[in-house]
Amino acid sequence: MQRRTSRARAGALFATVLLGGGLLAGCAGKTTGAAGQPGGDCGTVANTPPGGSADLSTLPAGIKAGYNGYFQPVNNSAYAKFAAKPGPYTIGYSDSFSANSWRGNALARLNADAATYQQAGLVSQLRATNSNLDNNLQIQQITSMINQHVDAIIAIPGSPTAFNGVIKQAYDAGIPFITLASHVTSPYAINVDTNYFLTGAMLSAEVAKLAGGKGDVLVVNGINGAPASEALAKGYEAGFARCPNIKIAGRLEGQWSEPTAKTVTLQYLSTHPGKLAAVVNSGGMTSAILQALQQTGRQAVPVGDANPDQGSLIKLRQELPGSYAASTIPPQQSIDAALRVAIATLQGQGPKYDAIVANPPLVTGKATLDNWIQPGWTASSADQAPAPPGTPFFPADELGAYFTSPKPLPPLP
Repeated sequence: MQRRTSRARAGALFATVLLGGGLLAGCAGKTTGAAGQPGGDCGTVANTPPGGSADLSTLPAGIKAGYNGYFQPVNNSAYAKFAAKPGPYTIGYSDSFSANSWRGNALARLNADAATYQQAGLVSQLRATNSNLDNNLQIQQITSMINQHVDAIIAIPGSPTAFNGVIKQAYDAGIPFITLASHVTSPYAINVDTNYFLTGAMLSAEVAKLAGGKGDVLVVNGINGAPASEALAKGYEAGFARCPNIKIAGRLEGQWSEPTAKTVTLQYLSTHPGKLAAVVNSGGMTSAILQALQQTGRQAVPVGDANPDQGSLIKLRQELPGSYAASTIPPQQSIDAALRVAIATLQGQGPKYDAIVANPPLVTGKATLDNWIQPGWTASSADQAPAPPGTPFFPADELGAYFTSPKPLPPLP
């Protein structure tokens, strides 16, 4: 998609996009509430190292900050001394769910990436499967990839623990196992991820400020049990917990689907007539939530969106241009990073950690929406929004920081 690059727009964006690391660094102490704003720790995010055996001290500050509050310990990678294998490589891709735009955009991008790396002599074939939320089927599909001797597997597992056995099988077969946006507890995986916990905590902290630090809030999660959804939910809890006058009045499962999110929100609103102060959701469900509020005769309230689609951004600009908080987990840059990590590992570049984590941005303000929204987007546009202009997400030139012997890879489209 075409991106807007004028200096004026970039300047406006810089003023309204706050990197997660900068927010954390500036929020460890108490805050003084202005008129109508919460005081104390409300509206701030705790600064917490992730723990684990990995030494993150040598990372550039902007990358290191993204690990603050990470929801799992970060350990040294089991693939740190993986012996280089000659290419071109056969890459397996195992998806657990396909019924939303994020997954569809990720697969489309991976197909384009694989074609680019085929021309560069790095990839020979891409084999993709989908299990539609059936963990047993996904495990069978991954086992089949192992038996077919793919060179590396990129997966979005449907559980943080259920796949540990098959991940170990891949490791024993000399097949690096890369997860995308779905952290697993196996020590034999490399988790390419964003910091969902930090994303959730930043969103809830900012939404709490927009709500004046008090009132009932509604949380619309993704898929219950999915690692990303669970981590976001814990982040929301942590952010709101710093506001004693905020109460989470309801927790719904929207499944990252607008029809589902609208249905469950309508059901909740019909049985809970009390006033809401704000809503947060785990990505791409903002339009449905605002429609449900309108349909039940309620006014729009401040909204937090962990990963908006294009239509959600249009809806925010129409109804809440100054009363929203958003982050971004763009599928294109995410899958780019996963493929680069897989290739770099196969080349023997030596991944340092079992979690390669992007630093999530916090996005707010009308100026950002004006820069973020692109011509042709409408309120019904379901495709995932890319990262805002000027907001890098897993930039290729920083990937080497996660490896002991980095070397550049060809650019992706």
